[in-house]
Amino acid sequence: MAKSISEIKKVNKITIPLDTIKLIIEKLGDDLVWDYDEVKGELIIMKRPESYVEALIGLGKEMWEEAGGTKYIEKIREEWDKR
Repeated sequence: MAKSISEIKKVNKITIPLDTIKLIIEKLGDDLVWDYDEVKGELIIMKRPESYVEALIGLGKEMWEEAGGTKYIEKIREEWDKR
């Protein structure tokens, strides 16, 4: 696929090359979620999940495991009770 550059016109429209649109539909289908990551400055296009609940199950699991999981939560609650 050839890379191309697009400009946003005065009417706030952008032209996406046809080969790019075909690739997106081929890889993701035609039911999409568009999101902008302000930290990275990137537009993210992803396939819309059939169920957002199913798609988010386990999100942050590694973070809680690193922190100590349930024991960490209990420790924090004990600190709250002392206040």
